[in-house]
Amino acid sequence: MALIVMVILFLLLLALRFPIFIVIGLSSFVYIVMSDIPPLLIGQRITTQLTSFSLLAIPFYLLLAAILNSGTATRRLIRFVVSIVGYIRGGLGIANVGISMLFSGISGTAVADTAGLGKTLIPAMKKEGYPSAYAAAITGASSTVGPIIPPSINIIIAGVTAGLSIHKLFLAGIIPGLLMGLAMMITAYIIAVRRKFPKSNDFDVSEIWKSFKGCIWELGLIVFVLYGVLGGLFTPTEAGAMGVLAALVLGFIIRRDVSIKDLYKSCVETAQFTGTVLIIVGFAATYGWIIASERIPQTISESILLITVVPILAILLVNLVLFVVGSVMETIASLVIVLPTLLVLGSTLGIDPIHMTMIVVINLTLGLLTPPIGVVLYIVTSISGDKIGSVIKEVLPFFISNVLVLLLVILFPSLTLWLPELLTK
Repeated sequence: MALIVMVILFLLLLALRFPIFIVIGLSSFVYIVMSDIPPLLIGQRITTQLTSFSLLAIPFYLLLAAILNSGTATRRLIRFVVSIVGYIRGGLGIANVGISMLFSGISGTAVADTAGLGKTLIPAMKKEGYPSAYAAAITGASSTVGPIIPPSINIIIAGVTAGLSIHKLFLAGIIPGLLMGLAMMITAYIIAVRRKFPKSNDFDVSEIWKSFKGCIWELGLIVFVLYGVLGGLFTPTEAGAMGVLAALVLGFIIRRDVSIKDLYKSCVETAQFTGTVLIIVGFAATYGWIIASERIPQTISESILLITVVPILAILLVNLVLFVVGSVMETIASLVIVLPTLLVLGSTLGIDPIHMTMIVVINLTLGLLTPPIGVVLYIVTSISGDKIGSVIKEVLPFFISNVLVLLLVILFPSLTLWLPELLTK
């Protein structure tokens, strides 16, 4: 009875648009009270979940992105990417995807990517004659590579939740992230040719060289962070901390484009976002414990296996469910709640946990583009001023291209497992 009440309350609060941490926390509290379990369990589960050293990486990567966004780093990187692909029809749209791939190497989150780059790219695309809704759509869609290409906050949370190596998960995200970016670039080019979008500039080697020199420190910072974490020089948390230190040197000493006021604002934004993330993770840990104690993962696994014992068909069925979950629940909360259950199913089907985790992360990340939650949709529409319906229509081709990449990841496990096996022997 307590479980039924918890699920009903969860769905009711979710439908009433309560903040997700209240939805999870209150429904968990009601279950605990009805089951005569000491309420101190909530504090114990939150403490246990949040004592992971790896979670310290979250504020570091958020602060790193915020510092760079407050200076001229973003504009310098945009200029460099546009100088390379701007001569192609629809080049600024393609550059939009390219800069998101580049920026994902320091931000780790789609929200930071969308908010930071959108304020520059959306007005620039509108000025060149792109439809406003299309500019918003491609900016939002391209941001989905941020949580896949390392470093990634979603992958850090998934690794902590699943007890897996975050270093291996980072490596596992590289190829899928690059494929997502490539697929969206191809989609952007096809749309540009069909709709006769403009070119941004002529191909000019001198401009490429000039813009490269203009952002060489920013590119060096990205390489420093990526090599530090992927090359084993730092842990993910240490790489984030060193990245912040390097960004401060870049902003205050080398570029001198970041002020004390900018740093204060960046710290406040980071603290607010980090607090939101950690509250969700903490309460979701309690909810996950309840689900595990009720043996729901085993029940779900057995139910799916009654439908099919073919691994591919079972995973495709799971992904259909995940699309629904991702559209109605916040990504981080979804990860903490559903991942342990799906790892049990994956173990039963003989699916590698790294592979299974990346499937879940990619799928739930695409929920950022689907209403009614669709966080990045609301961010880009607030910047562009468009109605969300028109942006959803424009984002659909990019969503489909990412779904095709997800299918490739499902069908070919080596896309996620090859690099971790190659570089961690």
